[in-house]
Amino acid sequence: MATYWLSFRLTDDRTYSERYKNLTDTVQNLSTKWWVEASSFIVFASASSIDQIASAISDVIYIDTDVVILGMPEFKSARLIGHHEDEDIFELIPFIKKV
Repeated sequence: MATYWLSFRLTDDRTYSERYKNLTDTVQNLSTKWWVEASSFIVFASASSIDQIASAISDVIYIDTDVVILGMPEFKSARLIGHHEDEDIFELIPFIKKV
């Protein structure tokens, strides 16, 4: 069992609520315990790998407009899922991989 964090920005359009629910449902289905008090930040425990989680998340967001960063606080492992414009993330977190 590993601990993960994710931060996200979903484009605010007519399907925002549905995508938000799908994202949080996906995380909840993959986790044994989770913390969701912050509106765009979730910490959770899961037996799934970081790549399995990233794949499941990419299936429920609009990868052309939404962005999610998924990481593991105990390891230098992170994934960037979806749309991004600022390349600084790759310098700030050099071990992050684009999904």
